[in-house]
Amino acid sequence: MQHRERIALFALLVIALLFGPAPAHAHKASDAYLQLQRTGDTIDLRWDIALRDLDAVLDLDTNGDRKLSWGEVRTRLADIRAYALPRLRLQQGRCALAEAQAPAVDDRIDGAYLVMRLQARCDAGTALDIDYRLFREVDPTHRGLLRVEAASGAQPTVLSLDPSAGAVSVAWPGSSDAVDTATPHGGSFFRDGIHHILIGYDHILFLVCLLLPAVLRRRSSGGWEPVLAWREAVWPMLGIVTMFTIAHSITLALAALKIVTVSPRIIEPGIAITIMLAAIDNIHPVLRGRRKLFSFLFGLIHGFGFAGALAELDLPLRDFVIALLQFNLGVEAGQLMVVAVVLVVLLALRNWQRYPALVLRGGSALAVLVAAIWLGERVLDVKVLPFA
Repeated sequence: MQHRERIALFALLVIALLFGPAPAHAHKASDAYLQLQRTGDTIDLRWDIALRDLDAVLDLDTNGDRKLSWGEVRTRLADIRAYALPRLRLQQGRCALAEAQAPAVDDRIDGAYLVMRLQARCDAGTALDIDYRLFREVDPTHRGLLRVEAASGAQPTVLSLDPSAGAVSVAWPGSSDAVDTATPHGGSFFRDGIHHILIGYDHILFLVCLLLPAVLRRRSSGGWEPVLAWREAVWPMLGIVTMFTIAHSITLALAALKIVTVSPRIIEPGIAITIMLAAIDNIHPVLRGRRKLFSFLFGLIHGFGFAGALAELDLPLRDFVIALLQFNLGVEAGQLMVVAVVLVVLLALRNWQRYPALVLRGGSALAVLVAAIWLGERVLDVKVLPFA
């Protein structure tokens, strides 16, 4: 058994290394980037939209080879403009955006983006009203990451735009009404951190796999028995989750600061593999009781999965640190919500006679299956499950 398990673990790592360079964008959170600058009565906007997101809505890949060429994109530019432009309104439509340059494609670490350079001439006053609704009807996970600059050289304002939240008003940097970025817009990045973990089904499944055996303890004679008091489950679990939190906070900061850069083509399959290993360990102890250590190591991988959007904003250090801190605190708050809810449910079920067989082993086997499908989706760039 041990020999076969070592072979299986080695095979998983080989798969990750072999297929890591392949496209694997199905799981990447949907983000667009908006850089806005005002000079007098002229507003200049650069809007970067992921081609994978536009393809999901407009079916740009006409030949079905899962690789968008510039020719395919160029022939559909009129459709892209017709879809995107009405979904961004400035000053309640009084600042009409028009193309200042022809669209282009920019290759980023997480895939290709269509770059639209737009311009509007209007009296924008001391604040800008932005109504951002891109992909609202098709993707509740989408966010527009906005950076507003002023020609005066004042510190830029940053904001995460939720398409379903309605219009927001942003004071121009340097104006007397400007919002101090020390508390960026009511903690929008804190809310984004919570949102990111709650829609990150793979991160949640990994946490659930860690939690499933927490309400049990092994008998000296073999097998499982329920813990007698809730503290026996909570305190060990707190240690494991703390190690996971410390680790993904480290790599979140390193990746967002661009000190360490790892492609999503490697990270996303890697996250699926961590789920498989954590679930397999619930069935048979392949991690040999070193769950805290492996929670830390796995957390390093998960942290890279949180970091992409903040890295692209290219903020001054002070503003970046504030946004990063808010986002990370939001991730931790969302994580604690998940852990608290799941742990309460599992504590209530722990005395059920069939918990070890059905919940622990059966749930872990199901997690292995789901994670294996995610792994296949991410290395082959296909979509099988309705969630990813």
